[in-house]
Amino acid sequence: MAASGRGDDGEDRRRPVVLVTGCSEGGIGHAIARAFAAAGCAVVATARSRASMRGLEDCLLVELDVRSDDSVRAAVADTMREHGRVDVLVNNAGVHLVAPLAEVSMESFHQVFDTNVYGAMRLIQAVIPHMIERRKGTIVNVGSITALAPGPWAGAYSASKAALHALGDTLRLELRTFGINVMTVAPGGTKSNLGNSSAARYDQIHDWKYYKQFEESMRARTNVSQGPGATSAEELANKVVASVLKKNPPAFLAYGQFSAILSMLYYAPLWVRDYFYRVVMKC
Repeated sequence: MAASGRGDDGEDRRRPVVLVTGCSEGGIGHAIARAFAAAGCAVVATARSRASMRGLEDCLLVELDVRSDDSVRAAVADTMREHGRVDVLVNNAGVHLVAPLAEVSMESFHQVFDTNVYGAMRLIQAVIPHMIERRKGTIVNVGSITALAPGPWAGAYSASKAALHALGDTLRLELRTFGINVMTVAPGGTKSNLGNSSAARYDQIHDWKYYKQFEESMRARTNVSQGPGATSAEELANKVVASVLKKNPPAFLAYGQFSAILSMLYYAPLWVRDYFYRVVMKC
């Protein structure tokens, strides 16, 4: 456990306590943790490896595997022991997967949902009792703009993020009576380590039986969000933090490259969306 940056008791009571998952260096969570710390918050940054969170020395660093009930309980207990509460939970931990749904292994499919959906729910259920007791708190779920208009090759990932969006919509209504805000963030194309990790995962599973002719298109999909014009993780993080710390945080925030076009495709007839993806993704 690293130094938390906690001041005296009076100062700590005034600072929002923010727990962020998925804070490995080079990712969106890392940038979000830094932005909250820069805004004067007491930040608990988490990732599976403490060594992966270089550059977050002003935060309390806690190892957390969101796929483990025991790990989630321990991380929340560490936060409560250090700060006595959780004001903001940011569910950012997630994995990407590029694979045709007809051939993706159920093991890989489960891993995506276990991290992106079940992992978020584990954290939510762990912090909600503390927030209900104080009748105050904010839960932020980092989804994806692709959940609005899913395209080919990343169906498992898009489905997991759509599920997270749906859970957030329900939680927003169910938790309102306890004074708890729920916010969904839908990043567009954002510069992070997502592309490299996605490409590495793809290389492990890319021996397709039926989809070899689409190999080039699928490989391009692993890092489509990392090209020229992609929003920087720092820019997205600053936007998220400014929104979360408002007196009345918005229920939904879409921001970043491709967010405008995919939002429009969400409302467009399905044949328009299908045509767009046939042309762009060559499927």
